[in-house]
Amino acid sequence: MQIDLYTVATSALIIEVLLIIVLLIGWLYGARRLEFRVHHRAVYSIVLVNSLLVGLWMIPQAINLASFGYFDDFSASWHQILHDTLGLIAVGLSIIVSVVFLIRRDMPLKLLKRTRPLMILILTLWIITFALGVLAYTIFWGG
Repeated sequence: MQIDLYTVATSALIIEVLLIIVLLIGWLYGARRLEFRVHHRAVYSIVLVNSLLVGLWMIPQAINLASFGYFDDFSASWHQILHDTLGLIAVGLSIIVSVVFLIRRDMPLKLLKRTRPLMILILTLWIITFALGVLAYTIFWGG
């Protein structure tokens, strides 16, 4: 069975856009209104789906590209290398923060205040990673 890589890559991009929409909903109707259950459900769903997408599609694709020497010329593939590196950091940190909040369901205010800068860092990394992913998609697949 032949897998259409373009279709899978396009589907992954669409899923990432949907995750951003879910994140905005979680922020607007959850965190911003201090409805943390809504926010946490949105974030836990995003972290799960994004982790699966990264683990099942993006990492194997990066390994495949590396096996063909795609990363040998840094000037031609810097965006993909940065995308992969920042993406792995963002996913790893998001899993850690999610597990912390799953363990500490009572969500003490002190924990929330201490992790907020980390959450902002994760969000920033994710947005940069998304933008680099769109750039890589456009370069690789021609738009």
